[in-house]
Amino acid sequence: MSDDIKPRVILIDDDESIRTWIKGLLAALGCEVVGEAENGRDGVDLFKKERPDLVMLDLQMPEVGGAMALEYILAADPEARVILLTSVESLELINERMQAGAHYYLSKHAPLDEFRAALEKQISELKQIP
Repeated sequence: MSDDIKPRVILIDDDESIRTWIKGLLAALGCEVVGEAENGRDGVDLFKKERPDLVMLDLQMPEVGGAMALEYILAADPEARVILLTSVESLELINERMQAGAHYYLSKHAPLDEFRAALEKQISELKQIP
């Protein structure tokens, strides 16, 4: 993906304020948010419809949680690039999801500058993928 092409991203998080905040960060980093979902079930459907370059996925959601949504997304596309959004403090749980195929995780409790820097690094890496 070249630097002049905007990465297409979907956000799956049940907290509208988090989605709004992250949409602003993504726009500032040169991404296009092509869809949002407030639960895992709708998020998986959105993923299948949009086939985005990046999925930002909350772990704790109603209906279908992030862990199950991750499984469904990776079953539909094993190469899907997924960043977990989490307020979970359990490194064991996060490591399980990383081993299941997530590419990275961002803590919702991280200071804003750290969160932005980590997200910016992930977007930069995404843009380097041919």
